[in-house]
Amino acid sequence: MVTLYNACRAEWGRIISTPVDLALLTVMPLILLGAMAAMLSAGSPHHLPTVIVDRDGGVLARRIVRAIDASPGLRIVGRVPDVAAAVTMMRREQAVAAVVIPRGVGTRNAGRAPVEIFHQAAFLSTGALAATNLRVAVAATLAQYGASTHGLAGLAAVDPALLPGVQVTVLGNPSLSLEWYLGLLLGPGVLHLLIAVACVGSIGVLMNDGSFAAFAVRGGVAATLAGRLSPHVIAGTFWGVAWLLWLTLAQGYRADGSLLLIVAGQALLFVATAAVALLLVAATRSIATALSGAVIVAGSALAYSGASLPIDGAGLFARVWHQVLPLTHYMTLQMDQVLGASAGPFLKAAGTLLLYPLVAGGLGIILIRRDREGR
Repeated sequence: MVTLYNACRAEWGRIISTPVDLALLTVMPLILLGAMAAMLSAGSPHHLPTVIVDRDGGVLARRIVRAIDASPGLRIVGRVPDVAAAVTMMRREQAVAAVVIPRGVGTRNAGRAPVEIFHQAAFLSTGALAATNLRVAVAATLAQYGASTHGLAGLAAVDPALLPGVQVTVLGNPSLSLEWYLGLLLGPGVLHLLIAVACVGSIGVLMNDGSFAAFAVRGGVAATLAGRLSPHVIAGTFWGVAWLLWLTLAQGYRADGSLLLIVAGQALLFVATAAVALLLVAATRSIATALSGAVIVAGSALAYSGASLPIDGAGLFARVWHQVLPLTHYMTLQMDQVLGASAGPFLKAAGTLLLYPLVAGGLGIILIRRDREGR
């Protein structure tokens, strides 16, 4: 314990006396998390630019346009005569979606021509959100018009009271807020990368000409390494808690599970991050190479975590890499708590995160001790 304490105190002293390392644990998290807070503070995109192609101009067409204009998520930026002009506006990024109202809509003269919605898939989130808002606005207007006239093409004249109701309940993010969704992903992802880089620098200063022999011969290797890495784990957990408090207390979002278990998961994530950084430095004996490895591991972690893009059905490499990354298991733990899952999934994810200091950290310590034996 004395060795661990002395190493921890020495590392705090080194960080405070080294402006770059101090900035990496203080200024950089503040800037990056602050920038994300500013970008996501609106919650979800509003007033998404939409273009109208009205081939009818009748009563129902005007109702559809009014419903779209009244939707808080949409903003009509133009009315054009044909689809080609609407697509041109979307390609110029003047609109993210377009709705085409066919001639004769609301009458039997419309035939089977549907109301068409186009959205810009190059901007997947905003385009899909605009398309969803358009679908809701158009469907509600058509339903109201059909119920009042029973003359809408394609709808049977049935008694609406006989139709079953449908209730959709959104779990975990009932407000459909992108701030809550992305904040839970980006905050830990950014901190994971920063702490990985900081830990590589912390272990790298123990090398002399690409060897740990001078350090390893002193003894107490495991305790010293744990002490040197603990300030970075503490710093990462501190900023993770600060970000979590910003999302919950300041912005008003709510996790159905335990915030304390999420904080415990954050601590385990940064312990795992430190262990992976230790292994990279011990295996490569090069700070530059280890930094590159840390950026590859931590930088790709969010994309392969399965939290933003689906991994099921992906190639073998993607599925294996997904399981290797520590952020994957933290995201599972965190999302389970956001949804209010039981203790079983938490214990499984936490147990997996504990394997990183045991396996990666243990292997790194063995590699460093070999320098002492070979001296």
